[in-house]
Amino acid sequence: MAPMRPVQGQVSSLFEKALKDAFPSIQQDAIVVKGNPKFGDYQCNNAMGLFKDHGKGLGYDSPLKVAEAIKNALPANDLIGAITVAPQGFVTVKLSESWLSNQVSHIVESAIEYQDPPRKRVVVDFSSPNIAKEMHVGHLRSTIIGESTCRILEFCGHEVHRLNHVGDWGTQFGMLIEYMKEAFPNFQEQLPEVHDLQEFYKASKKRFDDDDEFKKRAQLSVVDLQSGGEFARSAWQKICEVSRVAFNKIYDRLDISLEERGESFYNSMIPPLVEDLKQRDICVESKGAMCIFTPKTSEIPLMAVKTDGGFGYDSTDLAAIYHRLFVMRSDWIVYVTDLGQELHFHMIFDAAEQAGWHRPPLTRCDHMGFGVVQGEDKKKFKTRSGETVKLVDLLDEAVERAHQEILARVEGQKEKGDEVSLKTEEEQKNAAEKIGIAAVRYFDMKQNRTSPYVFSYDRMLDAKGNSAVFLFYAYARIRSIQRKSAVDISKLSVSELKVEHPSERDLALKLLQFPDVIEAILGNLHLHQLTDYLWELCNVLTTFYMKCKVLGEKEQSSRLLLCEATRKVLLQSFQLLGFTPLEQI
Repeated sequence: MAPMRPVQGQVSSLFEKALKDAFPSIQQDAIVVKGNPKFGDYQCNNAMGLFKDHGKGLGYDSPLKVAEAIKNALPANDLIGAITVAPQGFVTVKLSESWLSNQVSHIVESAIEYQDPPRKRVVVDFSSPNIAKEMHVGHLRSTIIGESTCRILEFCGHEVHRLNHVGDWGTQFGMLIEYMKEAFPNFQEQLPEVHDLQEFYKASKKRFDDDDEFKKRAQLSVVDLQSGGEFARSAWQKICEVSRVAFNKIYDRLDISLEERGESFYNSMIPPLVEDLKQRDICVESKGAMCIFTPKTSEIPLMAVKTDGGFGYDSTDLAAIYHRLFVMRSDWIVYVTDLGQELHFHMIFDAAEQAGWHRPPLTRCDHMGFGVVQGEDKKKFKTRSGETVKLVDLLDEAVERAHQEILARVEGQKEKGDEVSLKTEEEQKNAAEKIGIAAVRYFDMKQNRTSPYVFSYDRMLDAKGNSAVFLFYAYARIRSIQRKSAVDISKLSVSELKVEHPSERDLALKLLQFPDVIEAILGNLHLHQLTDYLWELCNVLTTFYMKCKVLGEKEQSSRLLLCEATRKVLLQSFQLLGFTPLEQI
């Protein structure tokens, strides 16, 4: 099967041709939107504007006449079934049932594909926890949004580099190494847990602030680390390894793939880069610091070199974007961080453009900002004791709650005398892990990413609401129907698929709008468009079940094929969002 194409784009192309043929002297884009379902599937709204601006000159006395001209100029095609023209000038089209049937058949018999040519090299910078600290709820959004963004880009055919810009460099390591020398002298032989490192970090920060002697030793330790001192380098590597092990446990659990490329990777690039920018008068002295001014973006400059001669976040991020655009030759970079860093990254993009590394539209740089996760009090989500919620604890709690829901469902099935779907404890625990993790991911990604949201286990595990649990039940119901049919779907001929009933038609059209959603996400990087689509699709599927019995009807084969197409679109969407459905619940 050829890659799926956005339906609205295909309709727009036909109207573009019609407008060009009907009004060759007027340059304009087709204005095509989804139509009111009562009248049709898509609607062209060009006639009113054309009449207002050119009507008399073209010899038309009403928008209706202009709309008729557009209708009559539509090229022959198998996509459009019926065309109606409203007196106001709206041209509404209804897609052909035979075209819908044919396109859904392709979904059944082939892998679902989408292409976004030309193929691009894309860097996605996401997750980015700090070494020596545990991952917490603040890392949730960047990690799962970044992963799904990568999956969507890969699905569209792009070459994706998933980079984890971990915080693995800076003065904090001097403090930590010096403190551990005293408190845990054999730490290089007996590696502590990351939780211990976090406690050591807090204690070392207090010593650094309170004890001038300790502060001096910590600063010397930083110098030793930066100059490649054997002990300091070895200690730093061990600390990084402890953190890496802890991070990877969470990444494995969430099925996250990342290449670690921390702040330390870019250190050696900074001095020659600053020198080059100075030579080109892009980086200039200001109040004792070397700065890059980005007046289009901010009045405050980027500080390439601080007043004390040191390098900070600005320096590292300049080196990183240089490496990604100039050395890696990336076409597109996406940074997934909280919205608080939006201005900073737009300043980095501006500086990269001044330096000639970023050359829009040949290159594209996006900051994919997101709002914070809140508690019921609308403040940052914390434990009852006021501590930041550890990410592992958040996931454990979601899985445990899902497990309790499964146990209650199993008991209900037993009491009713129904067949128990998840019989063994192992099956139940495996299902709880899948549902719990999917519930967290879906609940996060269904939010508009630029808004904060209130975290709620109850809402994310609500089987009747807009949740991953609801979607899992929809998928499992398709599987149940397929099992009960005792039909090998792969043996059915796709020629039997006929879209005739209005509810079949609604479901078929919704399935074919999947590529429209992907196209929209590529444009604005808002993943909630995919979760919205899944919620709508599953509700259309529910209506289809109510109106169109599948088993035992003369349309059984056709409807089984329609259900299989729905299953495949659901499965592909789940994979993009990062979760695996259950065959039965």
